[in-house]
Amino acid sequence: MRSRVARRKIDPEEDPDAEEEEREDEGDGVTLDPLVASTRADPRSRFYDPRYARPIASQALGWGEIDMAVLEESRGAVPAFPLDPLPAFWRDWVQDTARASCAPVDFVAQSLLAAVAGLAGAGAVVRVGPRWSEPLVLWQALVGAPSSGKSASMTPMRELLATLAREAAGDESPPVSFVADAWLGTLADGVAAHPRGVVLWGDDAPEWLDRAVPGRRSPWLNAWSALPLSLGQGATGKSVQRIERFAVSLLLACRPDRLDGLLKTDQELASRFLFAWPPLPELRPLATAKPAQDEAALAALSRIARRVGKADDPLALIVDERGTKALDEFLSGLQAELREAEGLEMAWLGKGRGVVVRLAGMLELLAWSALGSASPPGHLGREQIERAVRLWSGYFRPHAHALFDRAAPTDRERQARRVARWLRHSGLDEVTREQVRLDALGRSLNADETEQVLYRLQNAGMVQKLHFSTPSRGRPPNRWAVSPRLASKPSAGNAGNAGK
Repeated sequence: MRSRVARRKIDPEEDPDAEEEEREDEGDGVTLDPLVASTRADPRSRFYDPRYARPIASQALGWGEIDMAVLEESRGAVPAFPLDPLPAFWRDWVQDTARASCAPVDFVAQSLLAAVAGLAGAGAVVRVGPRWSEPLVLWQALVGAPSSGKSASMTPMRELLATLAREAAGDESPPVSFVADAWLGTLADGVAAHPRGVVLWGDDAPEWLDRAVPGRRSPWLNAWSALPLSLGQGATGKSVQRIERFAVSLLLACRPDRLDGLLKTDQELASRFLFAWPPLPELRPLATAKPAQDEAALAALSRIARRVGKADDPLALIVDERGTKALDEFLSGLQAELREAEGLEMAWLGKGRGVVVRLAGMLELLAWSALGSASPPGHLGREQIERAVRLWSGYFRPHAHALFDRAAPTDRERQARRVARWLRHSGLDEVTREQVRLDALGRSLNADETEQVLYRLQNAGMVQKLHFSTPSRGRPPNRWAVSPRLASKPSAGNAGNAGK
């Protein structure tokens, strides 16, 4: 006999007597749908009443580690710098230098990238197509607490570049120029003397950003793209100083709290930075450290300095057909993510296309410098593009997100933190979506938005959605188990959940 269920759903809270009337009629030969019966504590009833619904998932759920960064008690875990995109020689130099300096590998690797940016700048470009080219300019921030190895990691490369500059003394164009003063006039003078560009290299917090933002952002955006810059006006109203290719790379060391202002007030500038925020390195016995091959590193850097071109005639690194296909694959995925991103994260991701291209060019110059080949650097193919994508996506992106979540969280992240704190102090071991929407979020979100917040907390190991068998009629409860590891006090049970 074909089973059938009642056409209408009884709401016991609205009409308690109606349920009893229906139960009295259940002996009239009507066969219950087995799926409905299986979800009922009372198998005689034809109706799906959430009060009697039984979850498929057991209450004895398995729980992993909680991401305590959601509670703002720590930052999220970040990956170590992946050395495999670097050529073997530079990989060894970075590791040996880090161990000898008792500094994170991450920071030493950033100083190497800054060196390439300083040597190349506007003197080298990566050409993707007839309307898209990128100068080898890079902005980097080494983020860490005091005594986290920032200055120690920057010193070895700075000394190598200073030696390179001394050896080139008297040359028409010195290989690299450092600037410590962020005043635009000083930077313009530096670029005028060194047309390929300069590196603003500092081991202090970047207060200069706060001074640069009000009405002075435009020159910094020009510096990122190596665009023309005009400074000052004479009696006739004409510019006193004009720089045709104003290229300025940055390597700045700073504490995370000193970046709060930049991250919260100027997404245009902040989105151009690559952030490295590693944990303290493990202590290694000093006897195991071996000297880095500084002489060979100096020779490799000198090769780059001699090979790059001039600002008005730069060395062109061409992305070939296979490289273009790899770049298209990356851009396709990035475009999909941009549709879901917001705020600072969206701004930072939007700069990914240009940064990946610049990283590909820098990694290619490093690989070429270590080979000792007489031929010029080759085209950028799939392998070069994919190396840069791995470095940007697998390393720089999670570091940036860790910093953004701490200093400038998105609206969704703030809402997740708000709910996590409420869950922790509520003592409940199970909640409903509506309960979270009303009590934790104060009706500030709708049901769908609240569910997205709960899924964020599920990813953080704090809640798990309970799944129920779905009957032919009615809607299953929207309930979530709370991790017992989250509670800061004994559970108050689910007494307050019955009416939600």
